[in-house]
Amino acid sequence: MKMKKETLQRLLGSRYKFEQYLNAEEVEVLKRQAPEDFFEREAAALTAGYVKISAVLFRLNGSLRLGYDVLVRDRLDAPEWVCYDNPEDEVKLEEEEMLAVLDRVVRENGLSYTENSFRVLKGKNSKPV
Repeated sequence: MKMKKETLQRLLGSRYKFEQYLNAEEVEVLKRQAPEDFFEREAAALTAGYVKISAVLFRLNGSLRLGYDVLVRDRLDAPEWVCYDNPEDEVKLEEEEMLAVLDRVVRENGLSYTENSFRVLKGKNSKPV
């Protein structure tokens, strides 16, 4: 996976980025002592061009769980991401582990790091009332 990481870093430059917001110990503390108003929090994210994988801590059935979200966008400069999949792999907060899951989802679903994988649909614009 190290070679894949280096290849993507060369190909994507600044459009390849790994960010860790919580470490494994901090996640476990939050799981044990979850605030009442806790909804969800991103623990780590790996962005690679048109795709992204996030490790997200979320509430489910009264407890906190850690899961992956794979997101896509239609333009490299688009600020909005659309959730594409939620792989059920065991979540690891390390860059190489997250890249392995993301790469598998990209390959299995015909997604691309460097090209838009979706046809852009023109929708209706609403006007403020």
